[in-house]
Amino acid sequence: MTSDKPHLCMIFEATGPFNAIGRIAMAEVEAALAAGWRVSVVATRLAETLQGRVEWLKLYNPPRGFALKWLTARYFIKKAMGDPSRFDLIYGHQPQIADLCDLFECHYLTRAVWELGCRDARPGLRGWVARLQEAIVLRAEDRCYGSWNPKTQLLSSSLTLKTFGKLYGLPPRHEIQIYPAPAWDPPSEAERASARQDLVGDWQGPVLGFLGGMNERKGYRTALDVAEQCKDAFLLFGGSHSEQVKPSALLVKRFRGVGLVEDVRRFYAAIDVLLVPSVFEPFGLVCFEAASRGVAVIASESVGALDTLSPFGIAWRIDTGTQNFDCILADIHADRDRVRAGCKACVETYSAAHFEDRVVERYRRTLEQKKLSVSKDAKVDPNTRLMPYAESRQ
Repeated sequence: MTSDKPHLCMIFEATGPFNAIGRIAMAEVEAALAAGWRVSVVATRLAETLQGRVEWLKLYNPPRGFALKWLTARYFIKKAMGDPSRFDLIYGHQPQIADLCDLFECHYLTRAVWELGCRDARPGLRGWVARLQEAIVLRAEDRCYGSWNPKTQLLSSSLTLKTFGKLYGLPPRHEIQIYPAPAWDPPSEAERASARQDLVGDWQGPVLGFLGGMNERKGYRTALDVAEQCKDAFLLFGGSHSEQVKPSALLVKRFRGVGLVEDVRRFYAAIDVLLVPSVFEPFGLVCFEAASRGVAVIASESVGALDTLSPFGIAWRIDTGTQNFDCILADIHADRDRVRAGCKACVETYSAAHFEDRVVERYRRTLEQKKLSVSKDAKVDPNTRLMPYAESRQ
């Protein structure tokens, strides 16, 4: 007997707490389960907390070669899905199958990064191979986004949506997606003092934090420039290879590179402001992570989360040519209570519970739109079971 519960198919290769996108996909699955939906997940890795509660459609992923993985993903996803007509909604996070989806969430635009010159800069054969793979993926992604299915609804941050429109044209169905923020979890004074002592030492002034490592797209050079201008601030520099950074004479006494940061909570406890000077950051979940710990943000205009945080008075835009960063830091440092209140309001506004409500409402609206579309185009009884997307396209 066919269940009368609507059936969602979620597609992302690592659905769970494995990375930022995986956590988002997991939250969207949890929202569907809480609303009483049946859920199937196409994934190579699936969170243990979801196993047994969803149908796991195991996805094969080639072990090596970024370009190979990208070019073969569509074949293996379709193979894992089986018959798409059994799903009421298909929700994807991978560009290769955007045209098969009712809802597609865009997290990254290779073309935008490529045109900004943020390519792999490693010397030698490895760098050449990496750049070749980037070029292959760029052209494959262009094909996916350049032949958009008008029935697919695009979800993304406001910055990504704007950039997508410039590159490929704005799809007829699109909506801004704001991701869930972590729960409010400010450090105690004791935790803050301990973290600062361990990571910074006896520095009494403001502490800047950066988590992008030596990554051109993350804007590490701008982070160093801003810190140089902040003559009264210490820079705690984290991320890949950050322990290899050699600070300038202006920074040498107020700088520490800590490498990859495993205890991010402790890192945030030690700083007053997070620098996010990315060249292109579709959203920047680190901004929400910082806010959940009561930390203000200074970000470039190319960070999607900036417009989300600014109304709460906890984010400032980087303009290295005109800003007096010492004044900004002094105000933040002196008015920590106001900043913490703004951070709390922000993460509560975009809490996981509110995100779940928005996701379920979107599912409901999308089903209703499909019902109307099928009723009009296929001339079926609107009271019958919804025709699945793949079936409605035939």
